[in-house]
Amino acid sequence: MRPINPQTPRADAEAAESCPPPKAGSPPPAPAAPAPASPSAPSAPRAGAGPRFAGGAVDAALLAVVLIWGANFVVMKQAFSVLSPWAFNAVRLMLAAVVLLGVLCAREGRSALALPRRDALKLVGLGILGNTFYQIPFVVGLNLTTAGNSALLIATIPVWSALLARLLGWERITPRMWLGILLSFGGVGVVTAASPNGFSLQSAGFLGDLLTLVAAVCWAGYTVLSKDLLKRYSPLRVSALALLPGVLVLWIPSLPFVLRADWLDLPLWGWLALLYSGVFPIAVAYVIWAAGVQRVGAARTSVYNNLVPVVTFVLAYLWQQQPVAPLQLLGGGIVLLGVGLTTASSRPRG
Repeated sequence: MRPINPQTPRADAEAAESCPPPKAGSPPPAPAAPAPASPSAPSAPRAGAGPRFAGGAVDAALLAVVLIWGANFVVMKQAFSVLSPWAFNAVRLMLAAVVLLGVLCAREGRSALALPRRDALKLVGLGILGNTFYQIPFVVGLNLTTAGNSALLIATIPVWSALLARLLGWERITPRMWLGILLSFGGVGVVTAASPNGFSLQSAGFLGDLLTLVAAVCWAGYTVLSKDLLKRYSPLRVSALALLPGVLVLWIPSLPFVLRADWLDLPLWGWLALLYSGVFPIAVAYVIWAAGVQRVGAARTSVYNNLVPVVTFVLAYLWQQQPVAPLQLLGGGIVLLGVGLTTASSRPRG
């Protein structure tokens, strides 16, 4: 999601692919998705934009982003115990949209808010796909399944992106990538079937896993279909401008839940969870990740992205006492291996 060489459109496209998808419901700067929250806009940020890191500070900063994204799944899951997932998500994403638009204006100027009519319409469609159709199955799925499962299934977005790009004839899938795709699907099956609470096609957890996979497919579509815009606009601009229409449409089904929520009785930690989930995984993590990609490249930063589910499993176990079956750990390892093989190389058709 972040430009490697912010002076070239090609770099913007590669940056979008390296960005994580809406982690934990974040529209990754994302990646893309996510981000979340993740692809972006017309004038790519200048090479000097954003924070600068030296030496090991780059790795420390990227690890901080991994912690932010990994913790977001757990924070959201915990917040659902005191607030409807629909209400929580609608408010946090509106906050995220305001913050991300502020970051865009600060880095690229207010002129970045204006787009040609044709591109603006494309962004509206992308925003609804990546921030409405993604967010609904994501939050409902997270509410039904575990935070660890959700993070791991969202991590399969690069696999779905590769398959969609192949279906559209935009990329070739090498034998190595096919192996990665098969391993990812096999690992997903193991993780889903190895639930500590038992496996049932009629269980809430299984439905939550399926909905999370639907969300992953939606974000993959957002990632692949945004590539045309990323040839002309920076990842930040696409992410910020696509987020707003997606959030506005999301508010239509969410409004009844927002109105019914007892905001006056919401505990302080619930408000802090809203603030954290709306600001840090999207705006703060976006800027740090972008600077990291500029410094060390997309390949190295993508390795950190695969650590997000690991962080989520650990935090969910420590904070929520989420049980983890040995087979789930095995399945998770298979999924991450498959994702790594799938994203290691892709060949555009030419």
